[in-house]
Amino acid sequence: PIDLITRRYPQIAVLKPFNTCAQMCVYCQRNWEVREVMDPAAMAGRDKLDAAINWIADNPGLQEILVTGGDPLLMAEERLDWILGRLAAIPHIQRIRIGSRLPVVLPMRFTENLLALFARHHKAAGPKLCIVTHVEHPYEITPELAEVVARIRALGVNVYNQQVFTIENSRRFETVALRWTLKRVGIDPYYCFNAKGKDETRHFRVPIARILQERKEEARLIPGTVRPDE
Repeated sequence: PIDLITRRYPQIAVLKPFNTCAQMCVYCQRNWEVREVMDPAAMAGRDKLDAAINWIADNPGLQEILVTGGDPLLMAEERLDWILGRLAAIPHIQRIRIGSRLPVVLPMRFTENLLALFARHHKAAGPKLCIVTHVEHPYEITPELAEVVARIRALGVNVYNQQVFTIENSRRFETVALRWTLKRVGIDPYYCFNAKGKDETRHFRVPIARILQERKEEARLIPGTVRPDE
């Protein structure tokens, strides 16, 4: 509807203030928008950000905002603080979701200053903050990631995971192992995506039959609190 905003569902919109990442995933559904790792021109201008946040404020049907990109946790903390503060001040926004792969690829980014910023914007009387990260395989769940998640959850901020089901993690029981291990370190499995049908994802895509088989395996091997709804 306006620059920096994507809206597919009535109650949630996506805000994309920062258009680069610490890691470029071939199967990313927005990688055609992201030019290069740590692109110096990635930060949206203040005028565009103002217009996008004003649009959110003018649409009272929205209840939740996903701040993503790119990876918004690569932004300067002053700019991130300003964006979260503007969103938190909108009366009809009940939850602010931050999408970030940094717990996996750059866990040292979660400094005391960043955690204090999260704490300022996660209040009982205002919108709730949550983090949605992206762990693809149990090998990515390191002690450093586990420590970061524990520090985030100590603030009362929930951490969720989105996985892309690809040829690299589609062997039997790998995704089951991922979800068990995520829950052990305090991350709730949330989304499991199939790679979109773009030419560059051809190598990564998995037959639909394997995805259906995976769902049956999960139902037998793990309880509902571990497997995601979708």
